[in-house]
Amino acid sequence: MRTSGWRNAPEWSLVAWGLPVNAVWEFAHSPLYTDWTSEWTYLLWTRLHCTAGDALILLGAFWVTAAVVRTRHWIGTRSRAGLLFVALGFAYTVWSERYNVGVRASWGYGPAMPVLLGVGLTPMLQWVLLPPLVLRLTGRGDH
Repeated sequence: MRTSGWRNAPEWSLVAWGLPVNAVWEFAHSPLYTDWTSEWTYLLWTRLHCTAGDALILLGAFWVTAAVVRTRHWIGTRSRAGLLFVALGFAYTVWSERYNVGVRASWGYGPAMPVLLGVGLTPMLQWVLLPPLVLRLTGRGDH
């Protein structure tokens, strides 16, 4: 049974789990970027900034998925909504990495970063592995 209130919104649970999971990933793969040798305050700021961006990607993919399946309460259902959710986050990440590394030069990959078709492998893995984990953690089953 659903109750009202922002704490019961599926978006809240998604972000509540998505932030710490993505923060761990962002800090863990930091050595694969060119700014790895920067001051710790810079690294802290940029990784937290990236984590906030990850939460926005999660939310964007969630809302597009919700629009397609016509309910915000699709997490925990036995539908293919989760596949769409992951695919949307992955597609945006591939575009963003190519644009921000290749066009804007907002960040760069260090020599240790494995690259596939011009995109870092760890950002792609992040959006294949973490969204299903976050969905599982949020899997409230409210449908």
